[in-house]
Amino acid sequence: MCIDDKLQCIVCCYEYSRSSRVPRVLHCKHTFCAICLERLSKLQGAICTITCPLCRWITCTDASLPLPGVLWINTEIWDQIVKEPQKDELVKDLIDAKNLFKSNLPVPRHSGFMSTMHKLFTCVSLQGQEMGSC
Repeated sequence: MCIDDKLQCIVCCYEYSRSSRVPRVLHCKHTFCAICLERLSKLQGAICTITCPLCRWITCTDASLPLPGVLWINTEIWDQIVKEPQKDELVKDLIDAKNLFKSNLPVPRHSGFMSTMHKLFTCVSLQGQEMGSC
């Protein structure tokens, strides 16, 4: 739940983000998330139109241009959005989680279910390390 209703799109009620739900401004000055604006847009020949759900003003854009390239970001809202974790922080969290679940038990030397499970989790651990090197 948002503390401030201005930090969420009134169409979908999701909080704005700096990645997918970017707050974009229509020509009538009302703001909605980029995902909702994509859904509201209609292609009419060489023109793309978006009817504002609040005031019914029609914003027209060149259909050959993507909406993010045509509609401005609402910078007042953008500045209030909590920054999302950077990739390095996500990788660090993944490594910390892997270390948390790392077993100190001896590796089984026999074939069977437990040996197969160990191989499976070793493979998952290796994939996690590869992600860390990206």
